[in-house]
Amino acid sequence: MFRALNRFSCLCGFWATSLCSSTLLVAQYDGSLPAPEPLSVGFDSITKEQSQDWLGILAGPGFEGRGTGQLGYVRAAHWVAGKAAEFGLEPMGDGGTYFQMLPMTKLFVDGAQSKLAGPGGLIIPLDKNVGLDRFPSQPELAGKLAFVRLVGDSPRFEEKSLAGRIVLYVADAKNEGRASFLLGQQRAIGMMQVTDKEPQSTPQLKRGGRTSNSAAGTISRVAATLISNAAGVPLTWMDMPDNAAMESKTVEDSLTLQIRLREEPVAVPNVLAWQRGSDPSLNNEYVVIGAHLDHLGVSRGEIHPGADDNGSGSTALLNIAKAMATNPVKPKRSVLFLWFAAEEMGLVGSAHYCNNPVLPLDKMVCMLNIDMVGRNEEKDGDKPEDNLRSLHLVGSQKGDKSLHDVIMEANKHVNLEFEFDEEGVFGRSDQANFFKKGISVAFLFGGFHPDYHRPTDLPSRINYDKIAAAAKLFYLTAHMAAEKGPLKVPVEPATPEGAKGEAAKAEPPKTEAVKAEGTSAAPTPVTTPAAPTAVEAKP
Repeated sequence: MFRALNRFSCLCGFWATSLCSSTLLVAQYDGSLPAPEPLSVGFDSITKEQSQDWLGILAGPGFEGRGTGQLGYVRAAHWVAGKAAEFGLEPMGDGGTYFQMLPMTKLFVDGAQSKLAGPGGLIIPLDKNVGLDRFPSQPELAGKLAFVRLVGDSPRFEEKSLAGRIVLYVADAKNEGRASFLLGQQRAIGMMQVTDKEPQSTPQLKRGGRTSNSAAGTISRVAATLISNAAGVPLTWMDMPDNAAMESKTVEDSLTLQIRLREEPVAVPNVLAWQRGSDPSLNNEYVVIGAHLDHLGVSRGEIHPGADDNGSGSTALLNIAKAMATNPVKPKRSVLFLWFAAEEMGLVGSAHYCNNPVLPLDKMVCMLNIDMVGRNEEKDGDKPEDNLRSLHLVGSQKGDKSLHDVIMEANKHVNLEFEFDEEGVFGRSDQANFFKKGISVAFLFGGFHPDYHRPTDLPSRINYDKIAAAAKLFYLTAHMAAEKGPLKVPVEPATPEGAKGEAAKAEPPKTEAVKAEGTSAAPTPVTTPAAPTAVEAKP
């Protein structure tokens, strides 16, 4: 410890000396100090132009929203692995690859064998009539019916009027993206949006032992009309004139969803790349920097690009990886870059890594996580123009504050504005799984906005200066932490509260951890069991 602290003091002194040099280096925001000379090559390689190019690819049509278990995600993982190889980073995945495979099961709706049973003996096959993007765990889901028109800024319902019901609904543009959330708040168990397109079910991944007692998706206007007529409800609830008002009709008639699924084994990759530290006596210790690569993919026939969530974090991580590899001065300890799969399903990719680490967890200095750093927050009256350079810094003050102090030192060279209110998000991204293992963590988060989890989360709406700033901050932080060495573990690590979206409210599946012994040299990845073959794809 004494030796590590002395090295850190020397490095900070070297940084201070470099600030006095006559050559001023590029700074991120007004008021920031120039980057220290030993790290300037990597620091200056991080640009908003490069970020824009990479995010345009990650959130572009070719990767189709990077949905876990979908072909677009596999393409994105191959592309990221290709960039890591291009940077000269070492692979740390299974069998000498950049991939740590997560064995999973994909579920498909058998539309011909599934049906809706409605009032008066009405039977409607799901095929071409209903498309599901959330499946119940049981083969049948039944509830009384409700018919809802969602319009306006704050739709209001009678208390508990939708509890336990299957809801058919139409929604205006303000409510379309949040309808499932609003109806779920009313404890509806089924939510089907009326559509004029042909409904299509989206294959889902089985989530370990977790269960779901709800269903969501779309229903054709023809099928909704048949059900409405059978229940004796006038069809006017489906009309959307310019002056349409909120409407909610409940009936005593029931609707039963009878669903038949088929299963298919798949494997989904985390992407792992390694920058070896410069000191052979210390480079078996390491800093982890992570970002989840997945988003919602194709759902209800629409691509959800996920430019901010989390194309922005994945892009920032690419910037850091390139900067580390490019900079001639390497940190004494190593750095492991992790692009996680299945975060949107409940932090599954990071849980798999923490339970199957390729390197000993007790050699980890800290974990830095980047999730949604590309937008200017628009929540609770915040104006985006007031948040051009602000980010939430989450988790760095839990327990011991050593990591927080390192980040504050690094920020002198970037000058981001931090908010430290955690807004209930600590447990909603991948650092939470590392914290549960007793590891010091920090999470950069830009805040929520109206395009969250919607098809409108587009590259054109991104603040690329902010992505570059986040990358520069954690580039410097990783260097400093890798020089400082082991940070104190959090006090009484606990399972954090909160979950990201509907899918993330339950525990990720648990598997037995792989044990690995540290050595004085940089460690070799732990061999993991063979996983099912991934979907073939080329970047």
